[in-house]
Amino acid sequence: RVKLYEDTVPLFDKEGIETEIRDLFKRRCDLPSGGYLIIEPTEALVSIDVNSGRYTGKRDPEKTILKTNTEAAREIARQLRLRDVGGIIVCDFIDMETQSNRDKVLHELRTHLGRDRARTKAFAVSDLGLIEMTRQRVRQSHYQSMTEACPTCSGTGRVFTPETIVRRTERAVRRMAAEGRREPMTLRLHPEVALHVLEQEHDFVKRLEKLAGFPLELRDDPLLKPDEIKLVVRGAQRDVTQQYALA
Repeated sequence: RVKLYEDTVPLFDKEGIETEIRDLFKRRCDLPSGGYLIIEPTEALVSIDVNSGRYTGKRDPEKTILKTNTEAAREIARQLRLRDVGGIIVCDFIDMETQSNRDKVLHELRTHLGRDRARTKAFAVSDLGLIEMTRQRVRQSHYQSMTEACPTCSGTGRVFTPETIVRRTERAVRRMAAEGRREPMTLRLHPEVALHVLEQEHDFVKRLEKLAGFPLELRDDPLLKPDEIKLVVRGAQRDVTQQYALA
């Protein structure tokens, strides 16, 4: 069944494998009818949320929900194999009114899980409409083996907004003023935060200088993380951020 590939076009490009690999790490996975899955790996388990998206089916909502959930059941089984997910998985399907429809979705899920070489077990639909399942953990998932935590957000997937950083900066300068510091200071911010100050809070530096009683210079620093600030004593070039920017 193995054949030698001799074409000049890379095999992964010809078969669209690179695109498939990229898709393995996306949170969102689209379904044929317009619904989609949101797949979220956490420390304890993997949560999968099913959403109807643009496919609403106004005439017969229950039929629409059944179709979306059935598609989702097939795709969930496929994604678990592709991503090599192991451990506890919790699937939140769209709520269905009838028990027969819930049974159909569970049957569809179990049927497609049956094709999986790893041992899997899907339990009955809970009172909250969740299907809990387990999949044999043969090795680390691709998510764990091919990615690492973001150094900026430390794996949370979120960073503080520019406005939040500005308020944090203001509190730090207040602490400096309370201690009686009077050396001229340079405030370094990520360019996006600095732009927010220039566009949204024109008087920010003057207001802080009046409050603190010492000269304050604002500079953008592209080497900083989006939610990072630096307070530097201008003459000695001494970084005092840790001393005053507590949170």
